[in-house]
Amino acid sequence: MHSRRAYPLLSGLMVLSLLFTACGTGTPTAAPTEEAGQVATSAPAPTPMPADTEAVAAATTPPETGGACPAATLADAQGVPAGAWPQQYELAEFQELANCELTLSGRSEYDSRLVEYGFLPEGDLPPLEERLPAEPLVVVPYETIGAYGGRLTGASIGPEAGNSEWLSVRHVNLLRFSDDLETIVPNMAKSYAWNDDFTELTIVLRQGHKWSDGQPFTTEDIVFWYEDIVLNTELYPNPPSIWVYGGEPMKVEAVDEVTVKFMFAAPAPAFTTLLATTYTHEWAPKHYLMDKHIKYNPNANEEAIAEGFESWAKRFIPTYYSDWEDANHIYGLPKLEAWIKIDETPEHQLYVPNPYYYKVDTAGQQLPYIDEVEEVYAPDAELIELKVINGEIQYKAQSLQIGSLPLYQQNQDKGNYDIQMAQGASNGRTYTFNATHKDPEMAKIFSDPRFSRAMSLALNRDEINQTLCFGLCQPTQGVPVHSSVSFAKPEWFTKDIAYDPATAEALLDEMGLTKGADGFRLRFDGKPLIINLIYAIQWGDPALHELAKEYWEAVGVKVELKEISTEAYRAMAASNDHDIQVTNSGTEVEAPLYSNPFRLYPPFGDAALEPLTGGPWADWYNTNGAQGIEPPDDIKTLWEMTDQWKSTLPGTDEYRDLGQQLVEIQMEHFFLIGTITSPPAATIVSRSLGNVPTLTVNAFEYYRTYPYRTDQWFFEN
Repeated sequence: MHSRRAYPLLSGLMVLSLLFTACGTGTPTAAPTEEAGQVATSAPAPTPMPADTEAVAAATTPPETGGACPAATLADAQGVPAGAWPQQYELAEFQELANCELTLSGRSEYDSRLVEYGFLPEGDLPPLEERLPAEPLVVVPYETIGAYGGRLTGASIGPEAGNSEWLSVRHVNLLRFSDDLETIVPNMAKSYAWNDDFTELTIVLRQGHKWSDGQPFTTEDIVFWYEDIVLNTELYPNPPSIWVYGGEPMKVEAVDEVTVKFMFAAPAPAFTTLLATTYTHEWAPKHYLMDKHIKYNPNANEEAIAEGFESWAKRFIPTYYSDWEDANHIYGLPKLEAWIKIDETPEHQLYVPNPYYYKVDTAGQQLPYIDEVEEVYAPDAELIELKVINGEIQYKAQSLQIGSLPLYQQNQDKGNYDIQMAQGASNGRTYTFNATHKDPEMAKIFSDPRFSRAMSLALNRDEINQTLCFGLCQPTQGVPVHSSVSFAKPEWFTKDIAYDPATAEALLDEMGLTKGADGFRLRFDGKPLIINLIYAIQWGDPALHELAKEYWEAVGVKVELKEISTEAYRAMAASNDHDIQVTNSGTEVEAPLYSNPFRLYPPFGDAALEPLTGGPWADWYNTNGAQGIEPPDDIKTLWEMTDQWKSTLPGTDEYRDLGQQLVEIQMEHFFLIGTITSPPAATIVSRSLGNVPTLTVNAFEYYRTYPYRTDQWFFEN
């Protein structure tokens, strides 16, 4: 079994010690350290209110000489040595190292709606020892032991748009990245360990861990998720590629109620990185979902049809299960997260603490500290700005425009907030013309690399940088990997980024895209060539698209701009109805890319959220040619090459060579047109919040704030 000391190679898998400059080329990426556990605001900010507590002695026998435990924090460890994992302990480990007996305490009252929705029984609250696991995870707060109370309010564009930062606040995974973004630590899992060739991962859960309705969370919930959901062809015609290694879906085996094995047909060293970053949960509440599943309820189909659904499968996903957590809009669905939903309206979602949450602090208080987490909806950038400067929200980073930074700086005292400038982790805004457009004429134009090259040369990136990023960013080309990736070639990021409209004109002329009497170019069939640049505000400043329109029309390519909602945009792209794709959620830095390399094969983005181009190619591949469009020969190789690449070890020649080939095939087709690098993520943090560290990276790739342990944030005043 591998341990941290015994396996230096994987502790440095993607250890990319990066130097960054403003929004330059680098951002720290994380190492999938395969380490072993046992086996192996004009409105005032909310003020925390004191809560009644109950106390219960920990079940673990403490050392005979033990007394009260010191309330250790990262700011003051009070003599307690570090444990096996940074910033956390197992209960027995903490008591041994601190030579003490930890007295556990928690809220004695919860929102009455938790009873209404079936999370708590009528009458008395179950005692704390029945709600915590037998050995809860002990969290070391950053600065101080927190107090219960307060409402943390933030804003997103809509219920399922621009809200990954609010999912990250509540999120849990079996494993997670520590805030060094290099160390993968046990989270809901008590321990994890690989075998010698990385084909078998053993994870041990916490004995007595419970769902938010008080039912046991066991390995059967993991097996149910995988065998009855992921591998059910009515729900997923093909297993998602993240669960496939060596061309075969992984296998999952419950050894006992707390021990589970993940087994792979090829080495899968990136799998623990996936577990630590994915928004997908590797479990589902079997006890709650069985009667909605055809395997366990023969009448499930008839019941679903009677409720107005096409089939049991169409009811099951997304009503009761979804890869994207906020796609479930029902109450009473058991959860494991820090906060669980009790109210949802067209204006907001409201969450309260999970009575069965599995973490405590070093003073023994059950987490989380904050009483309510609220996500309000602000569908346009101006409304978000207003809410920030009026102090109506206490934390915000996602979808804040760098152009609004002066406004935020001028209103910090009014809004009672500070501004952090955490680094982003993507290659910035890109454009992708749809090479597999439904209109054959448009597909012919967009699939010609000369067209994308011309459109790239027509962009004045220096002007874009000054206008949108105050000159802080850098011009860059569109590349499916970040410049910090260990196998990246510097020349990829500077190819055809010079402002050269004359060469752009010549390339379009060479293609035969002649100009009409109005000076704009015509398609090969003589019809006007018009690019419908449709966008949603979630993905970048609309001013970028206005500049792109100006540059491209200057070389004769007519552009029509239109803003639509995020949901409408995603539906358009998923249906292959787009001319040009403008979304980009990142996943280009090395660790997340290695664990989930969807950037490297069609449709070169999340198929549901942001397919870039090649959707019909992916349909062809996924149906063995029965549907879709047959891709060019070199594109056909991308799926197999990617599967091979994610089974190689970083640092090896095979890893480097395969990675470079995968990128260069895309670049020969010129699918991605880059603009400027990602700016720092302006991050608003209320001055009333405690235990919020300096965020080194705030990006989707590491699930926003998740590494920074939001369950121990609290309101100081």
